[in-house]
Amino acid sequence: MNTHTPQSVATSETLSKLSRRDFLSTTAAMTGGLFIGYGLLANDVHGAVSTTQVNLWLNVGSDNSITFSVGTADMGQGSAQGLAAALCEELMVDPANVKIVTGKPSLAVPAPIGASINTAGSGMIKNYFWRTRDAGAAAREMLISAAMTAMGDSNRDNYVVQNGVIINTSNAQRRTYGDVAASAATLPVPTNATLVSNLVYIGQRVKRQDIPLKVDGSAVYGIDVRIPNMVYAVIKHSPTFGGVLATTPARPRGAIAVVPTQVVAGTARGSNALGNVNALAVVAETTWDAMRLSKAIKPNWTIPANASVLNTAQFKKDARTLLRSGTPYTGLNVPGTVYTVETFGTPQSAIATSTKKLDLTYTLPYLSHACMEVLNCTVNYVAGVSCEVWAPTQAAKNVLTLVATLTGLSVDRVTVNTTFLGGGLGRKIELDFISQAVQVAMAINRPVKLMWSREEDFRHDMYRPMAAVRVQAGLGAGSVINGWMYRNVSPSLLGQRGVTLTAKGDSQAYEASQDLPYNFGARSTEWVMHGSPIPVGFWRSVGASINTFAVESAIDEAANAAGFEPYLYRRMLLSDPRWIAVLEAAANASGWTSAAPAGKAKGIAIGAAFNSICAQVVEVKKGAKGPIVTRVWIAIDCGICVNPDQVEAQLMGGVIHGMNAALYGQQVFSNGVAQADNFNHNRVTLLHEAPEVKVIIIAGAIDRSRAIGGVGELGVPTFAPALANAWFKLTKTRVRDLPFLPGSTMSD
Repeated sequence: MNTHTPQSVATSETLSKLSRRDFLSTTAAMTGGLFIGYGLLANDVHGAVSTTQVNLWLNVGSDNSITFSVGTADMGQGSAQGLAAALCEELMVDPANVKIVTGKPSLAVPAPIGASINTAGSGMIKNYFWRTRDAGAAAREMLISAAMTAMGDSNRDNYVVQNGVIINTSNAQRRTYGDVAASAATLPVPTNATLVSNLVYIGQRVKRQDIPLKVDGSAVYGIDVRIPNMVYAVIKHSPTFGGVLATTPARPRGAIAVVPTQVVAGTARGSNALGNVNALAVVAETTWDAMRLSKAIKPNWTIPANASVLNTAQFKKDARTLLRSGTPYTGLNVPGTVYTVETFGTPQSAIATSTKKLDLTYTLPYLSHACMEVLNCTVNYVAGVSCEVWAPTQAAKNVLTLVATLTGLSVDRVTVNTTFLGGGLGRKIELDFISQAVQVAMAINRPVKLMWSREEDFRHDMYRPMAAVRVQAGLGAGSVINGWMYRNVSPSLLGQRGVTLTAKGDSQAYEASQDLPYNFGARSTEWVMHGSPIPVGFWRSVGASINTFAVESAIDEAANAAGFEPYLYRRMLLSDPRWIAVLEAAANASGWTSAAPAGKAKGIAIGAAFNSICAQVVEVKKGAKGPIVTRVWIAIDCGICVNPDQVEAQLMGGVIHGMNAALYGQQVFSNGVAQADNFNHNRVTLLHEAPEVKVIIIAGAIDRSRAIGGVGELGVPTFAPALANAWFKLTKTRVRDLPFLPGSTMSD
């Protein structure tokens, strides 16, 4: 079976042939658990077969096996498979016959093709597609050049490649890649190799190699890693944000150690928390013992003086105040600062003279990531010698730097292994859990797996920021929008990470609210820094999930005030042909102009992020407690579509993610303590509640002149406004405060 992870299983070979149920029961019965060994790539992949590393990402075996090292982390999005298809296209080999492994991090700038790269911002295909194709074409030409020398014919026109076999068409001589790989590795890398024009894999529904592994249980996630002599640690934080450990509790009976952990630089817990001992780890021989003992101990915490004002009600009150106040940016980045993102004309005057005026406020809560795989990291530290880390991380390169800094080791003595991620969604680009694991390993001098319980995962997340948004609009003759004033108030994700903001503020906060292709006449967009210290982080589509809800809800409200049909109103205001095409695609697919079935209504929304444009139509009906989503149509223009299956899967997943957030998602704080601590208080959509989803892909020509857009996050932003717009059409009730159903639990 082709595999996607860089590890080799050190237990019986028969484990890989078991059913998922047998696999789980067999490994559970083993005294030592499932042992994973990570060796050299060639040994892991080919065993006794001799191999040649043609370059930093391509390995060819003497048995003609081919291995690609691909840098993106795998959290289900399939980007490694997309980049592999691009490589296979240029190497002219069938992706089904190629092994894909996760690359190791490198501090070289730019990162070599195949080295681990930070996986974020829907950027893997967008940022690396053409680099990957160029690298594949260069490697192909190196292999052909080596074959030309071996065959004694220097006429390049006489050679073709068929699935990794180089054929001389003038005399029928043949050489496999394996035959010439060693010679090819000594050749210079061409800089202008011609790309394949007759595409076979790019743009096609190529099967992903990782799916069977995830179905049969053989995929190894961070939580699955076991190494010899390993013990287990479970983290326990101060229940109150900002709290620090007052005294270290005595080691409870049955524990190996109790290790305080400190907030260190580069882990994004907020620059004001650096140096704080905000957690401790309980170490034991088994996971269960570590969890049981961590719950039993009662550490003394010093609670911050401002804990009493760290409440959701206070956060909302402060945000609403800042919607109408604040101090213009003067070079200082402090709460209450108003940053001007864009301004055209004098929108305030245009609104004042309009015949119809709208003044609308929308609010959105903090949101947890709620990844199915809790945070975890395994570390084998040998003092002064080496440190090896296994982690489900989106940022292996940053992990390499962090571990070298913490241990004092040179980077060549640090090994970072990226496992499968059981969900990432931006949370696993952070390094707090990895720094804790390294600190514990250094303290106890034994290999250790550190884990967060589900409760710690919910209560000490780096949340999607809360926000309040004010939209003022003035409608004039012909119902056009003469003036548009937009203000977003939210905490600064980048500011918490020590980034010095410029006059426009935090790009993560205002994304998808500026440069809109609506004919607004005069307009302004502002962002105001909220002072909440609750840690915030990257979340699937981040600011776009906030701003698209506010923008597209307000556009719908403007259409209603103008007496216009919502789709036609957008169509009238839009000036960008790509936006218009995507809007039309979603509307046409949904049968927008036809009457909805009795008791149902449809809403529409459009937005852009990560170089892609996405529109959704959501159909709803009334349920006992609120909306029931029955069908969704989602259209996307992502420029170049590498694999339609992957695009469809990501957008369908994004729809469900957006649906969870819009209907139920929120984290509430009381005196600095997060209240939702597990899925029973963080309701999600159940299988029988999932709507039918239809994806429409507007595919463009595959050439360098066409932009490539991201896909992984695009299903989220337009769902909430489309839902709100559909609900208004059905009930005449406008929902401006998310979630729709606060306080919902899994027992509902």
